[in-house]
Amino acid sequence: MKILHFAVENYARVPANLVKAERKLGHESYLITLYHTFQGYGDEDICLEMPFVATNYITFLKRFFSPTKTQVTNLRKDAKDGVPVWKPTNGITNQLFKLRDRLWENKIRRVLDSLEVESFDLLFLDGGAGFLRSAKIVRELKEKGLRIIICYCGSDLRTRGIIPAVEEIADHRFTFEFDHTLYHPELKFMYFPFELVDFKRPLQKNSTKIRIGHAPTSRSAKGTDEILKELNPLREKYQVEIVLIENLPHQDALTLKASCDIFVDTIGELGYGINSLESLAMGIPTAVQILPDFEAVLGEHPFINISRQTIAEKLVPLIESGDFRKEFGGKGKRWVEENHDPLKVSRTVLSCIQN
Repeated sequence: MKILHFAVENYARVPANLVKAERKLGHESYLITLYHTFQGYGDEDICLEMPFVATNYITFLKRFFSPTKTQVTNLRKDAKDGVPVWKPTNGITNQLFKLRDRLWENKIRRVLDSLEVESFDLLFLDGGAGFLRSAKIVRELKEKGLRIIICYCGSDLRTRGIIPAVEEIADHRFTFEFDHTLYHPELKFMYFPFELVDFKRPLQKNSTKIRIGHAPTSRSAKGTDEILKELNPLREKYQVEIVLIENLPHQDALTLKASCDIFVDTIGELGYGINSLESLAMGIPTAVQILPDFEAVLGEHPFINISRQTIAEKLVPLIESGDFRKEFGGKGKRWVEENHDPLKVSRTVLSCIQN
């Protein structure tokens, strides 16, 4: 099949990992993004580098006109409120999106024409956004025979919500975030597609201290302030160093993470993400809060399940025992290989679509 992925950005490399897996499975697959990620992944085939998106000015406007849409927390949406739905907050916002669509449309059409997009079988909208906010181009492609698949990747659904013009014409809907399924029951939950090959740890440590890492992309989403408050007292009793990995290019962040003995990802209601998978893939024992309903779906897993109240007591056995750390680390890497292999994830997604 010929498969085209469109994403606002290559979020945590999820779109790119799907594309790579599809190619290994014998499909012709491409990724188009609107802009490059801060982390500098660089895996897209085409980056449109469009104006009026992901700039300081646009972020300011979003915060001014839609403050609730830019707030990221570590809490779930209330399922009783139903599916979050995007709509313009006022007439000015509506006109700004219409203007942006007009400015973008010609360039997007030229790029799609260069790919002979009408010859494709599937269009994946990774993150649930169309090329234009009006979904005009996506609607045209569906009318010409392409099947439309939405894959939600993270906070896209929580903070922005579904885009009705896109959602109503989708043939299939998936998510890589369990909590999405609680308020959007039509979504099918899938494991994140994740490659292990690049994740190596140094053979020798440069420090005698036990290094506990934490890497927030958003402090409010990770519960960073609470985590640090609980970790800091451990330094008084043990030879422990807290390694805060923040605001770094991805490769630099990975290098720091690989130097850690224990990794604490997040507390809150959302569960684990790519951050946790990176540390597990390095063989690092990984602590994260997983609520009972998500834990029931996962079954047996390698995470140290923590809450704010239990962080210290759950980490002490790992601090005190190198053998314990090694045991947990080995389990983690095997679990990632078994559940998050991009080829396995891609086969499952494509099987659902074809059947």
